[in-house]
Amino acid sequence: MLKKFIIITIFIILILLLSIFFIKENLKYEVNRDKTFKSPNGKHQITLRYDYASRPYVFKNGKLIYKYDGPGFNETVDWYIKWLSENEILLYCHSSNERYNEEYHIIID
Repeated sequence: MLKKFIIITIFIILILLLSIFFIKENLKYEVNRDKTFKSPNGKHQITLRYDYASRPYVFKNGKLIYKYDGPGFNETVDWYIKWLSENEILLYCHSSNERYNEEYHIIID
């Protein structure tokens, strides 16, 4: 009887830990702001995604290929993508008041 109780308790704890992990991963990004872009010749498709501090992340086929390492922003900041070639993009943020002017070249494999 005690063995059965221990096994059930361990099973419940594992389920709770896995649930917390998956919930945390799903809450990491603000997916309602996702933008999808296709390369000029259609070879690549990437997704621009934000976290809740407007930091940009770039995904290709669901795999993270770029992560913004800077601090988050206190307001909603929009980032843009410009294709420089079939395998290279420019990720940039230019605000009208020049508060946020950043550019990053990203190579797409």
